[in-house]
Order: sequence, then structure tokens, then C-alpha cells
Amino acid sequence: MAPHLRELTFTCVFVLLLSSLGYFTWNSSHVSSFSYDARQGHTHADSGLTASGQLQSTLQYIFGEGGFSVTEPSFNYNGATYNISNDPIHTTPLGNDILILDVDTRPFSGNHQIFHETNFDWSKLEPHSGGIVNHYMYAQTHGYAYQYLQLPNPTDRSPTWVKVAGLLQTLPNYKHVVFLDADALFAHMHIPIEWLLNYWSIDSTTSFAMALDPPGIENEDSLGRRHVNTGFIIAQNNPKTFEILEAWQDCPTEERWPGCARWRGERFHEQSAFGEYVRYDYEEYVKELPCTEANGEWDLDICRGVFVQHRWWRTAGTRQWVGEQALQKLMERVHEGLMREHGNGIAG
Repeated sequence: MAPHLRELTFTCVFVLLLSSLGYFTWNSSHVSSFSYDARQGHTHADSGLTASGQLQSTLQYIFGEGGFSVTEPSFNYNGATYNISNDPIHTTPLGNDILILDVDTRPFSGNHQIFHETNFDWSKLEPHSGGIVNHYMYAQTHGYAYQYLQLPNPTDRSPTWVKVAGLLQTLPNYKHVVFLDADALFAHMHIPIEWLLNYWSIDSTTSFAMALDPPGIENEDSLGRRHVNTGFIIAQNNPKTFEILEAWQDCPTEERWPGCARWRGERFHEQSAFGEYVRYDYEEYVKELPCTEANGEWDLDICRGVFVQHRWWRTAGTRQWVGEQALQKLMERVHEGLMREHGNGIAG
């Protein structure tokens, strides 16, 4: 397919998929703290369904894959099998008790950004907006809550630290908050978070689950231990989690950990602070996930990102990847319908 035709097709598909995004609203008087929660639906007078419900039904049809249970014994992908090894911790969906969270200091309301109110054109959307679309579609598909939370730019540290503040702000209202960087993507839209919690054996004692970074000295702390990557975080609502979040937030003050102030602005900011200090005091509450399952990309041998892709070296292609994933799944459903009609002798 010619590039311009492919982009036109992507645009048409996303006009269909995201037509209900109109209830994403922007209030310019709340620029410093904007949030949207998917639990707030706007009712269509004629249909009796909320806009959220209509979009959810559409996405479930496109990405449903025949219904993947939260207790599915295994997942087969690319010649590998991923088995739930223990009795499932979660046997029913958690729905709105799970929040899919985006946190940033940017409003993403400019031209070719996702919260720009007019002239939506998928083919021109900037890459990080594509990541937000992936997170929102995933939340809608599974009936989770979703928030894009815009927080003020910190005056004493890197903007990346706002993910810690965002978790502190939102976690009291949910059982689990799943945070993703804008270039971290759900690779298989039909696999629910509950299944991943079961697969990774994240029980009630786990406060955080994060994936290891790829091997390499640049991804190690001062003791030679690999960092966990803060681009994908599963946080669980329990008292210890809030204690850890508060300690993490206060790390650069050096009241507890001398030397942590360097990570106010030095790379990798909050990730380095967590890896150098926080996790060592809270080992038993942090689950380190395999890099190949929740980090990296499909063609990176050391970290293939089976369940969560993190495009930290291909950020520019994020929108295209999201579009191709959605288009492929939509066309699979169209093909199924066509084959049914063909089998009935209507098209033969």
C-alpha cells in the first residue's frame, strides 16, 4: 500500500474508533491540574448507552480475541507459552478498581496533539499522543478507569518526577494504578491487567511491580545491579505503598538518603533515585518483572516487550505502531465477517 493511502486508511479507522473521544474535555481554567476519568460517561438520549459504553463495545469487538479470561491458563505468542503457575489471585474482573494512568506536565492541546479540540487528523498526530490513545483504548476495552493527569512543572526537580506525585494523588481511589510513560504501550490489547497480576503473582503484599532494564552498565546502579524501569509501574493500594511513595518523593531532600539530591535533575531522575536508594529499603514490597515481558521492543533480543512495549529508542514511531495494531485487528474482524458471508454463499 502506498504511504499516503496507508496514512489515509489509518485516519479513517481512527475517526471511527475515537469518535467518542469528544467527551474528553479541556477546561482552560484548570491548566495546572487537568484530569479525565473514564467512569464519567455522557448519555446518548436515543441509545440508552453512554458514549463510554458504546466505545467500549466497539473496542471489545475489535480487540476481544474471543474473550481472554482473567484466569486463562496460558498465553501463546511467537512460539513461546506463558503459563499461570499458581492458583489465580484474581478470578473476576476488577473493572473500575483499576486505573490506567498518564501523568505529564504538558497539556497536549496544541496542533496535532490528542487534546486539541478541532481538526483531528490521525496521520499528523505527534508520537506521544499515540501512546495516550493506546492507554485509553486499553482501559476502555477492559472497563478500567482512565485518567490523563496534568500536574504543574516541578520547580526543584525534573518533570519526570511528577509520576510519583501522580501515583500519590490517584492511588487512594483504586485497588491498582497502572502508570505508563507515553512511549510505553500495551502490546496485546485483549490481555487484561488481572491476568498479568495472576501471571506475575502480584499478591496483596506487593506494593510495586516494575520491569528490569536491559543488561548493560548504563542501566546499572552504583552497586552494579540493574535498574527497574519506571516507564511502566503497577502500584497496589496498601499502607506500605504510600509509605514508599512518600519516601521516594522525599528522596532528593536527603533527609533519609544522603546523595539522593543529584537525581533531582541528573538522568535517570526518579528512576535512579528508586534504584539507588528506595528499593534497597523496601525489597520485599517490590516485584521486579522480566525485561523481556514488560520492557523493550519486539525485535530487541534481550528485551522483547511481550506484554508491554517501551519504545525508548523508537519514540518517533509510536503513533504508527498504535495505528497499525488497531488497523490489523479491525481488518481481522472484517475478514471474519467476509468469510462468514462467503461461507453462506452470499459472496462466492
